Amino acid sequence: MIQGRIVTTEIAQSLQGVFFDYNTFFTFALDINNNYFLLLTEQDEIDLMNTEYSYLLDIPLSDFEPKPIKPPIL
Repeated sequence: MIQGRIVTTEIAQSLQGVFFDYNTFFTFALDINNNYFLLLTEQDEIDLMNTEYSYLLDIPLSDFEPKPIKPPIL
């Protein structure tokens, strides 16, 4: 199961596309319940530790269930 951090709509909207290092930026995903999730790699977490965004690492991990993909209508 994929895990990530649930954030508010306000946080997701304010940080979407913001770079937290020279080549990595925030992006968020909506889960099946329309919650915004921040999904980070282990390296992302290390890179965030000493930044102004380190508070995001204090958010507990939760299971991320993606929305089902609807096949295209042909």
